[in-house]
Amino acid sequence: MKERLIANLLENRFISTSDQVKIADKFQVKQVRNGDWLIKAGTVARHLYFINEGVLKITIPHVTEKDIVYYFMESPQFMTFLYSMYGNIPAQQGLQAATDSQILTIGMDDLMALYEEIPYLRGLIDEIAQLSMAHMVTIKNIYAGRDALDKYKLFLTKQKDIATQVALSDIASYLGIRAQSLSRVRRQLVGLL
Repeated sequence: MKERLIANLLENRFISTSDQVKIADKFQVKQVRNGDWLIKAGTVARHLYFINEGVLKITIPHVTEKDIVYYFMESPQFMTFLYSMYGNIPAQQGLQAATDSQILTIGMDDLMALYEEIPYLRGLIDEIAQLSMAHMVTIKNIYAGRDALDKYKLFLTKQKDIATQVALSDIASYLGIRAQSLSRVRRQLVGLL
């Protein structure tokens, strides 16, 4: 069950078998349901998560409407708000399950103890987080300045696995278009095929 976690780490660095066991032992398996909150905006992140199966969404609070979906995170990937966790400050975003998901989780105290025991691990986690952030920015930038049809077509190309798993209202929020517009775009796209 924790093989994907170790495989993800090994993609970025050699890790001895004994360190692999120590890391795997500290992470706990957790099932989350679609809509469950892992981190609410305004609270301090206290856990590092590894998405083993499913999709999580980063949300941004909105004053008058439902939270805006900023980005989808899918397996296999680490996720938390490191600035919040390391700095002990409230997160500006939220982290919520976009599908029923299986995650591996480690609390802040256990993570810090693991960093003490395996000194290179913090740098490795931070490096993986930076690569993930760079990928997120790249994906977000490809949607900028495009009309609704182009955004949706790109989404189906660049994030097709997510498109079949998450709610249409979340996709509309993510792409910055109204749900009614997304329905129209989907009909229009079917007409083009």
